[in-house]
Amino acid sequence: MAALQQNCDPNLPVWICVLANVCGYTSNVIWFLVLLPQLVKNYRRASTVGLSFIWASCNFCASLINNFFIQDIDVPLFTRISGWYMPILEAIMLLQFLVYSKVSHRRKLVLGVTSLVVYAIIIALEYTRTFGPDTSSKMVWISIVLWSVQTYFQVVLNMKRRSVDGQSYISLGLAFVGKTTDVIMQFSLIMPSQYLYMTYYSSSLAYINFAQLLLFTQRGWYTLPAQVLLLLLLCVFAVLLILRTSILSIVCPISVIVSMAFAHFVVRRQKPPLSSMPPEDRDADRKSVSEEDVV
Repeated sequence: MAALQQNCDPNLPVWICVLANVCGYTSNVIWFLVLLPQLVKNYRRASTVGLSFIWASCNFCASLINNFFIQDIDVPLFTRISGWYMPILEAIMLLQFLVYSKVSHRRKLVLGVTSLVVYAIIIALEYTRTFGPDTSSKMVWISIVLWSVQTYFQVVLNMKRRSVDGQSYISLGLAFVGKTTDVIMQFSLIMPSQYLYMTYYSSSLAYINFAQLLLFTQRGWYTLPAQVLLLLLLCVFAVLLILRTSILSIVCPISVIVSMAFAHFVVRRQKPPLSSMPPEDRDADRKSVSEEDVV
């Protein structure tokens, strides 16, 4: 029972602390699994069409930096294993982009070389302790920023394509549940401030990404229950924001919504609404965006 009463907030009941710790363990398991359905889907269709390369690259960079940080601090074995496991999965994802992407070989070469240079710089900075003995703890802020904004690029690509068919629906569902457990954990326990900042941004974007699944896919029996669930969880998010009221907790989600509205406005100005196109033009439009906007 002691394992479920860690980092408790003395201002909250014990049962909330226990619930938050359960959510934390649940979240760890979800993030351990979340990329697997996407990798399988990419392999089965031999394509990464509909996925953002920037999203995948941000994921890998963040996990790479975080792994150095994890090796320098005292964390549970599960977390240490995850620190190695996630960059490996994300490297496989990047390899799938290299193999399956339909962009020109020249563009692949430019993206590949640029990415390798960035990754090499990160590794060099970490190994040489460029910023002192606590280099990894300073660099981990880059991971926080990348994890906070990574989904933005995928959401914008979905807007351009008017579709989420490039993403695994299972991965989307896991990410949605994982972000919800993250919200409950981060807001209910005493946690480092940088992880709170990440939760404000990344959870808002994850909910928008899940909303796109409901908006762009064909309606079925599950649509109404999913919409109700999304609404309830958004209410929980709002309540937790009120309980943990600060200027930052309010500004972060609002800034995400404003940035999404701006992106939607820009996309709408670039192309006519998909509903106004003939069916054959809709497919052609999705295909052209898919092949051009890999990044």
